[in-house]
Amino acid sequence: MLRKTGVTMLALICLATALNVGILILNVSMPSEAAVAGLHYRGLLRDPDFRRAVQVVVEACRVNLNLADIRC
Repeated sequence: MLRKTGVTMLALICLATALNVGILILNVSMPSEAAVAGLHYRGLLRDPDFRRAVQVVVEACRVNLNLADIRC
């Protein structure tokens, strides 16, 4: 009984992995879009007010990219 459960779990893990690889290859996922003042990503990059606001936050906080941690 335990052996059958182990084989079933291994098969499910392999199936899930194959499904994830297939999704990555086909790029089925939808790209994310910014929803700030109706601007998309490129629009936000060009918006001077948004850039200034981000700069103020970044200067007031410490950002650790290795840990994805922000401390203000």
